[in-house]
Amino acid sequence: MAQGFWGGQGGALIDPKRSFRWLVSFGTKNNALQEWYARSATKPNFTVGETAHRFINHTFWYPGRVEWNTIDITLVDPSYPNDASKALMDMLQESGYYAPTDVLSASNTITKKDAVTAMGGHVKLKQLGANSNDKNVQEIWTLVNPWMKDVKFGDLNYENEDMVEITLTLRYDYATLEVNKDVVPKSL
Repeated sequence: MAQGFWGGQGGALIDPKRSFRWLVSFGTKNNALQEWYARSATKPNFTVGETAHRFINHTFWYPGRVEWNTIDITLVDPSYPNDASKALMDMLQESGYYAPTDVLSASNTITKKDAVTAMGGHVKLKQLGANSNDKNVQEIWTLVNPWMKDVKFGDLNYENEDMVEITLTLRYDYATLEVNKDVVPKSL
């Protein structure tokens, strides 16, 4: 008999993961980027490389390295005192970048350690369930050693009434997934 939200025993008790129930948190430090700034995010994803071995008239394929792909997070820019643009520029400076206004500032460079620290050490994407209790989080993706690869501060347009959005592209070494088994009813 089928189980889960498709039907069968306990079918009505399971609510599938929904794309509109999620939060993003930016590291462990007192970060100026708040969870409520986020509008959209891509979940972590990876690509497995491949190599071919050719023998006479045949090709045999072997898996190669796993490479974690960048993710994009779209933020709204709420303005002062919760200015996301300023927070990202501050994080860029904490990464080691300074505008080249003199010889000293021009000689500074971004380091991975500083870039990861500026991001707060990790980024978490939390997939929420339907209930608002401690066991509400269905899964947590943690980006390990994330840093800002690309930031687009949005577009300005007299024909548009939308909020200004910032697209943040993050590079990370790898991601981990934690699944909360407590959100599944005990009767299954």
